Formats: sequence, structure tokens, C-alpha cells
Amino acid sequence: MSTTRTADLQGEAVTYEVRRSEQASQTRIDAGLDGITLVIPAGLEVDPDDILTQKADWVLRQRDRYARYRDEMPERRFEEGECFPVLGEERPIRVRPDAESRMMEDEIQLSASRVDSTSIQDELERLYRLAAREHFTARADHFCEVMGATYEQIQIRNQKTRWGSYSPKTGTLSLNFRLLMAPPEVVDYVIAHELAHEEHPNHGPRFWRLVAQHVPDYREKGEWLEENGHRLIFDRSAG
Repeated sequence: MSTTRTADLQGEAVTYEVRRSEQASQTRIDAGLDGITLVIPAGLEVDPDDILTQKADWVLRQRDRYARYRDEMPERRFEEGECFPVLGEERPIRVRPDAESRMMEDEIQLSASRVDSTSIQDELERLYRLAAREHFTARADHFCEVMGATYEQIQIRNQKTRWGSYSPKTGTLSLNFRLLMAPPEVVDYVIAHELAHEEHPNHGPRFWRLVAQHVPDYREKGEWLEENGHRLIFDRSAG
């Protein structure tokens, strides 16, 4: 259950969502492109406005930060000639009378017959997912070889706020297809990061030492995603 409230923080009215959670063990404040959310353990009696007031500086910084991110998010138009990023390089969409859609070095080539039977958007997403699976698999196999890691399957997803995850229990490496929009070295960082969780489930010092062995500038790559991840959107209306 969630409700919407407005708090006065340092003279500014801040609207936020309050969500009660059975899973939460303590209160926390989440900030994202959708706004500010206060998560409260079910059954705990607290004043939501008081909690936000105590963290007013942080809340206001995050509100302004994500407002800027929303302004910077590109508007995607699904039409011929529009450019979409592939491994960090902008490529224009071209609809060709070919049998198959392909990611080319200088363009995104979409099959006219497939576009006619669906849409540019649907065919473009299908192609992104196929190309992502191919590229991610090749890079995951590379890192498995050099790290001594393993995985059972790769799952291509479109998580709203996560770029990847790894389940030691099932050996499933899940990766966001929109990660294919990022530069190749950033893709490598995410894949190496997730595969390192096979040996180290948490983010302790040994985990980061393992990541650093294979991606020495991992901090820089993580910061790039933090500052540019909001630009790697496909359909803005889908959030």
C-alpha cells in the first residue's frame, strides 16, 4: 500500500510516496527517476515528514539530480533516419528490402517486411535483444575464461533500474538489453562485475579486488553508468 504526501523541506514543498513493506526491516528513502519514496516497515509507527526532514539535504540533492536526469533523457522517435546508440556509437535506422534485420557498422538495418508486419519500434527492440544476446554471450564467455567463472544461461531483460544481476543458485546471468547502448568497456565492466558474484556474493573488499583484476578502471566505468545510465533509454514512455 502506498500514499502520496508533501513535506516542507527547508522551505520547499517536496512531494513523495510512502510505501509500507512487509520485507523492510528499517525505514529507507529511495530516490530515482520516478521521484522520492519513503519505505517503512509494516506496523512501524513513525511520522513520514519527520524522517524526510532529518534527511532534507540529501533528499533535496537527489530530487534536483533526478530532475536534471529526466531533462537529459533523450526523446526517442521510431522512424527511419533516427539515431540510436549501439556500443556507444550513434547509428541511424534504415529500413531496407532485405530478408533480415542487422546491426551494421554504420547503421541499424531493419527488414522492410518485418517492419510492415509489426512496427519500427517492435522490430528495433527485437534486433537489440538479439544483438545484445550475441554480444553479451561473447563477452561473458571471455570473462568466464579469464576469471574462472561459470554461468548456466543468459537472460536478456529490460529492468527499469538494474543493468545486470547474477544468481549463484541458478547460474543465471541477467543483463539489460539497453546496456548494448553503452560503450563496450562499460558493458565489460557490468558483465565482469556480475560474474564476480559467483565467487563473492557481496560487495566486500575481495569482490572488488577480483573485479579490479579484470577491469582496473572499474570505478570510472561505474561512475559513467551512474551519470549516463538515464540516457540509455529505449522507449521513454515505458519508463
